[in-house]
Amino acid sequence: MTDIRPLALALRALAWAGSLIFAWLSVTLVATELGFGVDSHAYWSAWRGEMYGAAPATRDAYLYSPAFAQALWPLAQLPWPAFAVIWALGATAAIVWLAAGAGKTWAVPLFLLGTFEILTGNVNWVLAVIAVVGLRLPGVWTIALMTKVTPALGPVWFLARGEWRQLGTSIAWAATLVALSVSISPDLWRQWWDFLTTHSGSAAGQVGSAFLPPLWIRLPAVVALVVWGARTDRVWTLPVGMALSSPVSGIGQLVVLLAIPRLLKRDAAGVAPPGRRTGSTRVRTWPGARRAAGR
Repeated sequence: MTDIRPLALALRALAWAGSLIFAWLSVTLVATELGFGVDSHAYWSAWRGEMYGAAPATRDAYLYSPAFAQALWPLAQLPWPAFAVIWALGATAAIVWLAAGAGKTWAVPLFLLGTFEILTGNVNWVLAVIAVVGLRLPGVWTIALMTKVTPALGPVWFLARGEWRQLGTSIAWAATLVALSVSISPDLWRQWWDFLTTHSGSAAGQVGSAFLPPLWIRLPAVVALVVWGARTDRVWTLPVGMALSSPVSGIGQLVVLLAIPRLLKRDAAGVAPPGRRTGSTRVRTWPGARRAAGR
């Protein structure tokens, strides 16, 4: 029998080297060009001026719905340094939790892949957490809908699996929160719609297109991937689809993939999402997940 230990050791060494290089490049890029909290500063400053006055890919451009800004309003009343630290600590805690799902061998390299997200303060870590908990708590997909919109693929998953209660819950939460937000700030919602329609086809709206094709090409393929995954119990397709469907593509989307170990570990432990079909379908697991689950 072929000894695979040298290959496993080489793979681990490659993962460590790659993640360390990624972390170093992230720190360098943020320190020399972007600045700490370049994205989270836009969330903090959304109420300190015209919310949708800055074009995409410009400093402090706020791209998300008024509902997200309203949810962050209490935290945004803090001074910027306090807001930045709290947001970064939240991202750090979430990424530690996500990476720990892969076990001791892979946890640190995976955590290092979150360095860029922690330093810039985007919401990709929130999307990764939603991917993990959203199959049990369908209402949280509303958060994805209120931020980057297109990665809110949970309802597609529920529809493909015929999980009508979960689908109805996710739709009801979204409708309720949107109605509440619109009732508070109807003008801001009109501004957001105008903002989206104005910039949807602009060059600024295609930042990162060197990495991925435009969204109108990606989105049908992503929906097909998630439907296939839902029908065949391949839960890893959900975070992959979310990462690929972000309107603006970039390296920060890698963080969404950190949901995969947690999802597969849950499968290995025999904790199936609601409505999951049982039988001969083989469960895909992260390396070592069965061992971590005591099997």
